[in-house]
Amino acid sequence: MIAGENSSFEIIKAKNGLTTLKYHGDREVFLHSSFDPEMEGRRWAEGVDCQPDETVIVLGIGLGYHIKALARRLTSGKIIAIEPHEELIASCSNYWVFKDLITKNKVIILSSKQPAKNFLAGFVDPFHLEKVKIAEYHPLRYYFSREFIDILREINNSLSHLFVSANTVLYFSRTWTQNFFANLDKILTAVPADLFKDVFPNRPGIIVSAGPSLNKNIHLLKKAKGKAVIIVVGTALRPVTAIDVKPDIAVSLDGSEANYRHFQELSISGFPLLFDAIIYPQILREHQGPLIASVFYDTFSRWLINSGLQVPGQISIGPSVANMAFDFALKLGLDPIIFIGQDLAFSDGHTHARGTVYEKNKPTDDKANLLEIDGFDGGKVLTSRSLHSMLLYLETQIALTANGRNIINATEGGAKIAGTRAMTLNEAINLYCKDKFDPEEKIQAICSSYNPPGLDAMGKLAQKIKEEIGGLEKTSKIARSGLRLANNLELLLRAKEPIQHKINKLLKRLDAVDKELKNLSAGLLPVDMAFQPVWFYLNKGAFDKEAEDQYTEGIRLAKKTQFLYHGLIESINIVKESMLKAAKNIDRGSE
Repeated sequence: MIAGENSSFEIIKAKNGLTTLKYHGDREVFLHSSFDPEMEGRRWAEGVDCQPDETVIVLGIGLGYHIKALARRLTSGKIIAIEPHEELIASCSNYWVFKDLITKNKVIILSSKQPAKNFLAGFVDPFHLEKVKIAEYHPLRYYFSREFIDILREINNSLSHLFVSANTVLYFSRTWTQNFFANLDKILTAVPADLFKDVFPNRPGIIVSAGPSLNKNIHLLKKAKGKAVIIVVGTALRPVTAIDVKPDIAVSLDGSEANYRHFQELSISGFPLLFDAIIYPQILREHQGPLIASVFYDTFSRWLINSGLQVPGQISIGPSVANMAFDFALKLGLDPIIFIGQDLAFSDGHTHARGTVYEKNKPTDDKANLLEIDGFDGGKVLTSRSLHSMLLYLETQIALTANGRNIINATEGGAKIAGTRAMTLNEAINLYCKDKFDPEEKIQAICSSYNPPGLDAMGKLAQKIKEEIGGLEKTSKIARSGLRLANNLELLLRAKEPIQHKINKLLKRLDAVDKELKNLSAGLLPVDMAFQPVWFYLNKGAFDKEAEDQYTEGIRLAKKTQFLYHGLIESINIVKESMLKAAKNIDRGSE
């Protein structure tokens, strides 16, 4: 039978009575065996290089005999099955032989209409990309090579983006923890971001980023002022305020000291600043204007909740501050949302607009780091791998969260952004920014009416933090004891003649230390983010090399234990010092 009207695919019986799949293309061919498609699927699955606990992205579904066979091998793993040829989904989905595995979440289906980058983030652990494999079902690849190449390129880009995001978290985890506690008093007294939900329904908004094409249309912001909510990312504050335009809202989140430079010597002050908890602390200390707080990372949100505090809101962040600005624009209810300065590529030999702290930066000349991509005006533009990662992230964010709103790319240069409509800023203002309204007055009213926690609540929090520090000191003391035991264990195991009864005694004491630490684990929440690099290194299997004998194995375990305890002690010391400063800041504010 033909699988659907005008279909190129036919479902027929194989010689052994099972259904198989025939393709009517330039010539008629079987896409599964005409004799025994089940056996063919088993043979394919046996040839896939994977472990039982891994995730395998399978390109090509057909009727799915090969997928069902592969699922038997992945006892604790899963399959993400992608059909690059859209017609095959419609033709074959009623005949899939693995439907029961979909309901058990063992197999996840992705069609070519769903961008892989939007989909994989929800099902792939970015900290364990070494456990992700890609396998192609060759009979389908042979006849639909163009579709396979397109989806394979998209998957590789998506996995690369996930890798970059995960490594950013690992690299900054300790800095962000320190910043969170340094900012704690400001987080608690700032206006919660949640209070701004749907404040400007169906009003236009302009997100101003600092790409080089901002030079072309920044002057038009004066025309849009009072007719759109102007949201300016931190990097673009200097050029925007230099032309005497006061942002309705500024947005910043970068936790590094370099971010502070964007806020120095501004021509205008007093504008509201939306910040994430990880922002560089000096920015909040010196900002002259209302502060609007958001806490993105769950570790910090859970700590606030456990401390009896309210989370001020969770505005999504990403590799660029524009991601946070976009999510807040959605929360405000803005429609359309207009991007300017969002090049995400190199324009006119520059990386950033005039007037920014990066205005003299030139594009990389490292050809290995350059990519040619589709541009705003239909041609090609050069971008770096990091900027391309940001582009993919923004496109994913738009696809997943825009929910039918009009997203306009009025950058007038740089990269083409999927999910947006391209036009000039002048066209966008003439089309969408017609009615006058006063965003500043509305935002100021919300900020003025907010009542932060009282002095009594702040005093109680400072006391609770001090008690938590005491718990961390106790945990650190136990971990130091465990570290000494692990060091002694290694020395015993390296002796010419290891004494087994002494080794057994140390192992027993180490077990007791482990149990003590597990009993105290609930109090380690403040350390969670700072401990991520240690945890990641351990889970990557750095100490999991198979040993030749029991003593070599013992030395391996001793070193793993040393690394664990040393990392825990170091993380506690960092967090303890940060929490102590936070308690002092809160104490000063409650006096």
